[in-house]
Amino acid sequence: MDRQIIISPQLCEDEVVCFIADRYHINPQTLLQLFLTQNGIITDTDNVECELQLEDNEIEILRDLTGFDNSN
Repeated sequence: MDRQIIISPQLCEDEVVCFIADRYHINPQTLLQLFLTQNGIITDTDNVECELQLEDNEIEILRDLTGFDNSN
């Protein structure tokens, strides 16, 4: 069962998050859901654009920004 993940509104307004989201033509919330799914933190993919794949460097940037890491 997935744990509840709370994404702060400030993170959705972060310049880097918005830049990456714009690159994929998605909103920041969708980008963060995609990141959480691809990073193995959540498994619910109902609302995530599954055909998109973040690049490794983007995942590392988002790990640093969010503090979420699937190795814990």
